[in-house]
Amino acid sequence: MSKPDTSKTSAPILYLITEKELRTYMHPLRQKILRALKLHPEGMTAKQLADLLSIAPSSAGHHLAALEQIGVVTLARTELIHGFTAKFYQAADITVSLSQTEPDTKALQSTLLRYGVQQVLEHYLEHTLPQKADANEKSGSDVSFGVWYASREETVQFMQSIQTFLETHQNPGPDTIPFELALVAHVPEENP
Repeated sequence: MSKPDTSKTSAPILYLITEKELRTYMHPLRQKILRALKLHPEGMTAKQLADLLSIAPSSAGHHLAALEQIGVVTLARTELIHGFTAKFYQAADITVSLSQTEPDTKALQSTLLRYGVQQVLEHYLEHTLPQKADANEKSGSDVSFGVWYASREETVQFMQSIQTFLETHQNPGPDTIPFELALVAHVPEENP
């Protein structure tokens, strides 16, 4: 497993390189656990995750251990609760990168990308569309599709500004709310 690289960003970058690491990371239940931990930055126990996701506490513990092993989950603290030591886990303060994966893992990368975008879309559809928002009030959700034109330099600046914004807003702060984003941007190989 690769160690986090702290040379370029405020948050370390964890490179998932092997097929085993990708499979561990992309497991659908583990992605739900990671999402729950990101939405509960104070940390959660295996029991709390189990209750939230309607799974057995032992299953939650097993998946937490796998995520901790690859470095995307950390033990935040322990507390003595009713005579038992409870372990609270957090999503690691890292950026996960698949940019240095083994060549034969492209299919896994594609599956992970599709799953990630699908999860954000499903949460959007479940929680945003059913709400009846006042016509004058913004709901905080937006969807945009299309093609935009920019020079290569403008494209690089745009992507860097997005990366900087995301890196500086990874952690909760006063008066902040969690915000899910799936951004897929690419330059088509062929122009129509």
